[in-house]
Amino acid sequence: MSEKADSNPYRIYWATWGILLVITTAMLGAEAFHMPRWFLILFLLFFMMVKATMIAGNFMHLRHEHWRLSAMVGGCVLFMSLLLCAFLLPEAKSVRSKSEPNAMAHEAPSR
Repeated sequence: MSEKADSNPYRIYWATWGILLVITTAMLGAEAFHMPRWFLILFLLFFMMVKATMIAGNFMHLRHEHWRLSAMVGGCVLFMSLLLCAFLLPEAKSVRSKSEPNAMAHEAPSR
């Protein structure tokens, strides 16, 4: 074995953690740039998928597995994400309609 491989077996974990920290910081700071709402949502969704892929590949050791197993896990995660969105979006629309400013104007003023 080479000396480089034996020097620090946890190097990949620290590198992954650092990259995930940078991506998370960028995601948290993204709203400060006043991007269009649709672009912000796509930006956040894309980097959430990048983070999930990095976590699955490095911490769940899927990068060492056969590609079919990795595809199966990724497909299941994608399917469950879509199913969760399908159930949550109607609820989010009803909550948003209740919290609109027009709905607040019809309430009795407080003293």
